[in-house]
Amino acid sequence: MNIAVDIGNTRVKCGLFLPDRECEVGCLPLPPRGGKFADYFLHRMLQWDFLSDEVGACGGRLTADDYPAPITWWIAQTGSFPWQTLKAEILKIRTRDQFKIITRQHIPLEVDVDAPEKVGIDRLLAAFAATTEYGDVPMLIVDAGSAITVDVVQNQTFRGGAILPGLAALSATYPKISENLPVVPVPNSPSATRPVYPGKNTQSAIQSGLYWGIIGAIRQFYGALRESRALLILTGGDAEYFLPGLASEIATLQPKHRPHLVLEGIRWCGFR
Repeated sequence: MNIAVDIGNTRVKCGLFLPDRECEVGCLPLPPRGGKFADYFLHRMLQWDFLSDEVGACGGRLTADDYPAPITWWIAQTGSFPWQTLKAEILKIRTRDQFKIITRQHIPLEVDVDAPEKVGIDRLLAAFAATTEYGDVPMLIVDAGSAITVDVVQNQTFRGGAILPGLAALSATYPKISENLPVVPVPNSPSATRPVYPGKNTQSAIQSGLYWGIIGAIRQFYGALRESRALLILTGGDAEYFLPGLASEIATLQPKHRPHLVLEGIRWCGFR
């Protein structure tokens, strides 16, 4: 069995790709710095419900006793949490498992930027997955996570893009501007109501600024492409939240929502 793993800054995502089925995905927040990673991992990650159909009677558990067949973990470290920690905890209870680390050398994608070796591997994986799915068409790929990346792909080549702070990071800046400005909680549900402009109080004004400011930035980048047939593809944890706002603001556009594009990239680069 192969499992794709995307270790970000705040979450770890795992994808199980099975024949004739949609990708089964599990997602957990990373433990706090200094926390007991072993306890966290053993009690939560190795018992993800999304694996239950594949491991059958094991009830979703991936302990060596319950599921003895070796697993290959294809890992992309896209954030600051070290993949070696993940590997060490798995090997404590699953000694036969194997680990493949996705590097830029695994990604058969042309990269046209000043320093290709410095581009975040998550951006390249998302771009490669998009070209694999949609072919040789111009694209703007928005990955809305801890940071928001807005990247251009043309002629199946990664052309670079822009990096914005994510919703939570932007919200945390307001008290630094003024002690009278609160940290406004960001929505924890993709179906949360879109903020209304103009906001009628401080909190709603901040929510409006966060949401529509990001929508406006993406709209500006899309317009700068000057490609009327360019695809707009959204991925990442906050993608679904922004989806209706983008669809309403960019005329005649139907954004493509691919929530697990980085995991799809790991799949196509690793165990296709």
